[in-house]
Amino acid sequence: MSGTEDEPRIGVFVCHCGHNIAGTVDVEAVAHMASNLPGVAFAADEMFMCSDAGQTLIKEKIKEHNLNRVVVASCSPRMHEPTFRRVVEEAGLNRYLFDQVNLREHVSWCHMREPELATEKAIDLVRMSVARASKLQNLPIKKVNVLPTTLVVGGGIAGLRASLDIADRGFDVLLVEKTPKLGGNVAKWTHLFPSDETGADIIKPLIRDVKKNKRIKILTESKVSEFDGYIGNFGVTVKNLKTEKEERYEVGAVIVTTGFEPFKPVGYYSYGESPDILTLAELQELPRSEQLLKISNGKPVKKVVFIGCVGSRQPGVKGHEHCSRHCCSATAKAAADLRDRVDEVLVLYQDIRTYGKGHEEFHRMARQKHVIYSKFPQNEYPDVIVKKSKITIKWRDVLADEDLEFEPDMVVLASAMIPPEDVEETSHLFSLTRSGDGFFNPEHIKLAPLTTHTAGVMIAGAAQAAKNASESVIDASGAAAKAVGLMAQGEVEIESTVSHVIPELCSSCHTCLTACAYNAISMDETKDPPIAVVTEAKCHGCGTCAAACPSSAIVMYHSTDDQILTMVEAFLCPSPSIQGGG
Repeated sequence: MSGTEDEPRIGVFVCHCGHNIAGTVDVEAVAHMASNLPGVAFAADEMFMCSDAGQTLIKEKIKEHNLNRVVVASCSPRMHEPTFRRVVEEAGLNRYLFDQVNLREHVSWCHMREPELATEKAIDLVRMSVARASKLQNLPIKKVNVLPTTLVVGGGIAGLRASLDIADRGFDVLLVEKTPKLGGNVAKWTHLFPSDETGADIIKPLIRDVKKNKRIKILTESKVSEFDGYIGNFGVTVKNLKTEKEERYEVGAVIVTTGFEPFKPVGYYSYGESPDILTLAELQELPRSEQLLKISNGKPVKKVVFIGCVGSRQPGVKGHEHCSRHCCSATAKAAADLRDRVDEVLVLYQDIRTYGKGHEEFHRMARQKHVIYSKFPQNEYPDVIVKKSKITIKWRDVLADEDLEFEPDMVVLASAMIPPEDVEETSHLFSLTRSGDGFFNPEHIKLAPLTTHTAGVMIAGAAQAAKNASESVIDASGAAAKAVGLMAQGEVEIESTVSHVIPELCSSCHTCLTACAYNAISMDETKDPPIAVVTEAKCHGCGTCAAACPSSAIVMYHSTDDQILTMVEAFLCPSPSIQGGG
């Protein structure tokens, strides 16, 4: 790490963000205050700092005023910090001589009814940022090599698509699937909407192409047992579940496509008490035939009842509060198809959500074929009674405001998509976070929906959320493009805002090892006594280790004690000339 020898010449640029910031904060007053701060050589406000005009303004003023540090007060750094870092680099400055203040999320949006206090807070934040900027130092831009192989975890439709996309672009793939066969859930289904094809017909060409591609190494009945390393250089141990034999591989990127499993609704609607009460997934796995037969006795089915949201959207049931998204459309299509073969089809539902492109047509088609839809109250679920071979359903119809009763030959439960049983193990293995529904979190739901907080690890398909097959394929191609982008570069930049251990101060107490959530710190046993060492490519710069170190032996680059204390002093002891923004 190196410092800047020149005296700070700071440029401050305050963004209106249209009405988002300026509608609450007096941005002109903030810019005027900043112009009077020590070390500030230029200050201005601009309508949109992220626009081409705003970026050009920053570059021009850096050259015109010989600025050597830049502060932008605008929106969240998560959105535009990379943009402004690139701008200052293009103007000849080190990217780490830039600091961003979040006036949108941290000020205007949360204090929109307090404009005077919001402006006061904005002034405080900008003053603190300027003080910190005066202490910023050049940091080197670091890169690591990327191995040209991608690990794909899961051999369902998403994993197959991702593997083939990567291999077709000239890179190697290690495809790991824990079951004996490829294809996942899709391969089991005999009816897929909207095409009426079997899952096997759809996925068979994909499996064939994957198997014959020489760049794809397939490991079935296997699972990843160990995983370490960092972006571009991961170490993977794969265990064969049949032979217990383990093999070690090195890969540059990872795509997790572990999919979902259908919820088994034991305890719901007498599931398990009769073979004629089955899930929608189990219905889709039945052999195709002209006549639907009862599973219990082989007699023709004349009356069918579908019940929606079984295990989905259940308040208070952990992990089951999410909508599984595909169920309403799949139920409508299955009900319409069955109506051609049976006398009566009834759908009991809480709400109908045929959200996908063209999916509303399934609901219309079902209604046109005289499939009966009956809405039951949110907290009054239908009662399914099984006596011997007879099934009776009792429920209250919201629209008719009547208690109704029906005796079907078969009950089909549209059950939830839930994460696989070993999702917790996978989460720990790849350091992935999970949302309330149990699926894996992306890095950012809108800006980075396929990447994760573990750099170099992507997620695709139903590993992220309940999705249908077409959405999973789209995800898979996107994640494959991300992996190919990494490998095609040959090397990738890593963040320089990481922790660093001062060897002379390290007391070999191992506190930092237990504090680090990313396993980025290890002990160098070649030293006597051993000292802590940071693997910078794995460090997320969270600062936990620095806070925990009892010897003050860890420095956080770009968030040093000096920089943080300078901000605190600027807040507590503002210069009399700029108090109140004057």
